[in-house]
Amino acid sequence: MMQAIGSLERAIARLEQVAATTPTSESPTPSTPIASPAATAGARAALQSLDLLIADLKAGSRESANG
Repeated sequence: MMQAIGSLERAIARLEQVAATTPTSESPTPSTPIASPAATAGARAALQSLDLLIADLKAGSRESANG
């Protein structure tokens, strides 16, 4: 279970990096795709939700291990 959580955390960290560097339609560059501000905000909200889910899973995993 902890390995799966670790994998999710690494994947989310990579997605957060992509979201942070993806330009919005307000600041486009020719070589990168453009994301709308609403799509970027939605992606960040989804990543935050996944972060919370992982925190809950970790807490539940610790409680199960402690019996």
